[in-house]
Amino acid sequence: MINKRLLIKNLLAHNDESSFYDKKRQLNLHSREGKAKFLKHICALSNSNPTNNSYIVVGVEDIDNEIVGDDFFDDSRIQNLVNAYLENPPKIQYE
Repeated sequence: MINKRLLIKNLLAHNDESSFYDKKRQLNLHSREGKAKFLKHICALSNSNPTNNSYIVVGVEDIDNEIVGDDFFDDSRIQNLVNAYLENPPKIQYE
């Protein structure tokens, strides 16, 4: 089993985003544009790394990795959004 805290610590230690890792200051799922942007990132991560896990860490500044936090949504809401708009959607785990 993956230690999630250690994984996030290691991802944030390397400031570079990659084909399996992205960080966001916040998710804006209240607007159409915010949903579209989020879905675009989900597609990009899923397509660039189809056989392994990919990660989006939310609540972190892009430039200096400062943890700023965010208001979160439950994973069923995020999964329902992904299922509604993407064909063959990836499974979302939210922690």
